[in-house]
Amino acid sequence: MSRFFKTPALVLSTLMLALATYVLGWSQIFTVEKIIIDSKDKKIVKDVMTKISQAPAVVEVGQPLARVDRREIATRVREMLWVENIRLDRRLFSGELHIAVIARDPIGRLIPKDSTNVESIGFMDRDLENFYLPAEAVARALASGEWADMPEISIQNDSKELRSDVAQLIETLQGISLKVERVQAKDQLSISTQLVKEGRRLDISWGSVKDLELKIEIMNRLLELKQNKSVKNLNLSNPTSPIVSK
Repeated sequence: MSRFFKTPALVLSTLMLALATYVLGWSQIFTVEKIIIDSKDKKIVKDVMTKISQAPAVVEVGQPLARVDRREIATRVREMLWVENIRLDRRLFSGELHIAVIARDPIGRLIPKDSTNVESIGFMDRDLENFYLPAEAVARALASGEWADMPEISIQNDSKELRSDVAQLIETLQGISLKVERVQAKDQLSISTQLVKEGRRLDISWGSVKDLELKIEIMNRLLELKQNKSVKNLNLSNPTSPIVSK
């Protein structure tokens, strides 16, 4: 007797599942009414909308919400180097599709130790972790201006501590409106930069990042002196005995 009742129940549940699948995935009841990029930055909103709308569009108004493919959208949007991933939020009753962009946050581009046949380019993010992207994609992005002003970083004896020092130096110098073009770090006592200050390209040996504020103050004072107008090299490793040269 129990078997007799189980069979109709199984058939009913199967029919309900099929109906739900049809309603969600094929009918026009729950469709995309509006695509919203969750960002306050108007440029990000515009860039992401442009990217997902490029033919063939990966999502369109009128498409069943359940059939929106997160992986297709993520793959398309990740063509922009600064995008790491996306979060998708389908709101069935309002028909809103919310796309939140998870952005990469690199502070510099790693200089490869072997420049021959490089298939990927490395970057260091603000969490001091390295990530790698296809060299061809990076070349296209640089040509279009994306990440073009990012400092190049060369670290010989890699360590978390040295990465932290390099990040501190870059963020400090950029914080006072200096354009950092390259950072070279052999170890924590041998860090140097190529940077641009008020149109002047300078090679500066910082030694370590210890007493960094003092070293920056000394750099500014030295560059203000008339006799140093043509100076291009500064060694601030010992801030009490700085060395300048042309």
